[in-house]
Amino acid sequence: MDSEELKQDQGASMLDRITQLVNETLALEKRIDAPFLSKEQVLLAIDRGRSEGGSVGRHWVLDPIDGTRGFVRGDQYAVALGLLDQGEVVVGVLGCPNLPTNLIGPEALVSPTESSIGCLFAARKGAGTTVKSIDGSIQPQKISVRNLEDPSLANFCESYESAHSMQNVTAEIAKILGVVSPPLRIDSQAKYGAMARGDAAIYLRFPHPGYREKIWDHAAGCIIIKEAGGLVLDAAGNPLDFSKGRYLDIASGIISTNPQLMPALLAAVQAALQKEHHHGERVHL
Repeated sequence: MDSEELKQDQGASMLDRITQLVNETLALEKRIDAPFLSKEQVLLAIDRGRSEGGSVGRHWVLDPIDGTRGFVRGDQYAVALGLLDQGEVVVGVLGCPNLPTNLIGPEALVSPTESSIGCLFAARKGAGTTVKSIDGSIQPQKISVRNLEDPSLANFCESYESAHSMQNVTAEIAKILGVVSPPLRIDSQAKYGAMARGDAAIYLRFPHPGYREKIWDHAAGCIIIKEAGGLVLDAAGNPLDFSKGRYLDIASGIISTNPQLMPALLAAVQAALQKEHHHGERVHL
């Protein structure tokens, strides 16, 4: 992300609008020393987002609208912010404006319509994960992933859009594990927040071949799950490596669950991927 298009003649009106919105937002702080930014300062701030990341130094990782299609539909999306320190995610914040404050999975006690809307998840290395309501009506509460040992009692969350994940693979994994609950399909990293508080026991993501995962799609969510007591691995059982730059070069997919269920989940994932591989070879032939 950089400011090159905003510096062109055709970007002038957009730059004016962005500068106005930035200064209106700063004014909301009602601080005497609140700065007023010029267009040049706004351009400079945008260009600070050109970092390639990596294993040296500190880098903020921001996805301002994670789950664009969900946002357009008026459904789930997230504002996701993570902090990398020497290639490790040490802080994560997820703002989920459309996520009910009560559980929405099989453990839910009330319907989403009876719940207030808007959740803010936060995690810091070694300090656990909390959730609060965005409007401040519910103060921060410590949360943890579901404590299950029987995979047949689990449920899983996955991408809402089939274009974002191979749902045939996730269905096969569920079948192998004996999962009978229907999948909880949610756009964006709101899935990570939902799972961290117990809406689902398993997270599955298997992008179609050729897709490269980006760090801003997982950094905040990953630490939110880990600090809630869960594990986030690739399909081969390796931890996600955020130290390589803007992309996560992973094996096949991303999975998450609690430590008790992870061995069974990994075995099911390997079996399902092997079956998909053989099926793909037959189709090709």
